Amino acid sequence: MKNSYDRTVKVIMYVFLVICAFIALYPIIFCIYTSFKSPAEYVTNKYCLPSKITFENYKYVWENGNMMKYFGNTMLVIPIALVVYLFICISAGFAFGRLNFPGRLPLFLAVLFLMIFPQMLLSMQIFQVVKGMKLLNNYIGLILVWVAYFAPFGTYIMTTYYSTVPVSLVESARLDGAGVYRMLFSIMVPVAKPMIVVITIIGTQSMWNELPFSMLLLQNADMRTLTHSLGMLKGQYGLKDPVLMAAILCTASVPILLFLFFQKQITMGAYSGAVKG
Repeated sequence: MKNSYDRTVKVIMYVFLVICAFIALYPIIFCIYTSFKSPAEYVTNKYCLPSKITFENYKYVWENGNMMKYFGNTMLVIPIALVVYLFICISAGFAFGRLNFPGRLPLFLAVLFLMIFPQMLLSMQIFQVVKGMKLLNNYIGLILVWVAYFAPFGTYIMTTYYSTVPVSLVESARLDGAGVYRMLFSIMVPVAKPMIVVITIIGTQSMWNELPFSMLLLQNADMRTLTHSLGMLKGQYGLKDPVLMAAILCTASVPILLFLFFQKQITMGAYSGAVKG
């Protein structure tokens, strides 16, 4: 009787999970098969699989939407921003996690406080600051804003990780005469390689998907990032839905691949603050 009850519960649970998975994946599946339909077929056949597969939508996006140019802009900005982002997150995480200095706790709380503000709430203030620095339509301004907005979360992750590193490791390095920077780059960075991979993936996804700051600070059409260009395509070209779906898939391909290949590391980053060192 008990075994029959357990099997029934498992069946119900699996059915429920399958339904939830289908609900979560259906928008992506719909986007994929719609991108292979012609605009004429989409009018008469919105929800079923395409009767004839066409790649014209992708061709139109790359040729008429200048996606290659915007992809190049994105690949230029994100690596530079990541270098600055990683340096700040690793250095600040080590300082907050393993060094004692005056004001350490208030400064760390201030970093955590910065994580609560949504982008749209900060947009006008950031625009005024960047404009005052004469960095509008300049990748440097966008990089500084990205680092300032995304680094607090990366710093938090690195702080929680470094706080789990044994104190004896730091003390032995000090007894050997190692300075702060030598401890950081010779000892702490190699120790924290798994978590550095995590914040690199999270930072890449965050910058790739970022839209409000890019639209606000890069008003020159030739400087747009890939996500920014996607946000402007609908209004600029009046695209049909199949063409728009192809543009969405081209833009989302990198974040999706990152998630598929590194979902374990991304999950580790999401739960890294759950363990107190």
